Amino acid sequence: MTQIIFYSSAPLQVENTLFTLIEKSLEKGYKSLLLFIDKEKCSEIDEKLWTYKQNSFLPHLSEDEKIPDEIDIPIYLSTKNENPYKAELLFSIDGFLPDNINNFERLIIIIDVNDKVLLEKYKKYYLDINKDFEDIVFYKSDDNGKWIEENFMR
Repeated sequence: MTQIIFYSSAPLQVENTLFTLIEKSLEKGYKSLLLFIDKEKCSEIDEKLWTYKQNSFLPHLSEDEKIPDEIDIPIYLSTKNENPYKAELLFSIDGFLPDNINNFERLIIIIDVNDKVLLEKYKKYYLDINKDFEDIVFYKSDDNGKWIEENFMR
């Protein structure tokens, strides 16, 4: 069954949290799918994945790029509810709510604590899926930047 993880990130830290989690996922051999509502946000993250560190990048493909099917893609970005490279992890940072998460090992949602509109949207989603999924975890960043388990949706 899919594990759902909510991260409550410090203001302006959503992208850094996303990149760190993707990097760790890649190290563990997971494929990641990043789904977005906004095409502009998808393009922005696409560009940042190439440049967010001076000495490395995160190998990825966006929905507008075409490559042969036999090439293994570890990170895929899209605004469509699709999973062409069979990712095990699904990330959402801008409010995209997938139709079906049962084909993923994890759904990871990262929320800026100051974005009340997005927080409410994800809270409604949590309340809707809470009865169908047992493994839901919440992490909140403490004052030192350490992740602590705490249900911030209550």
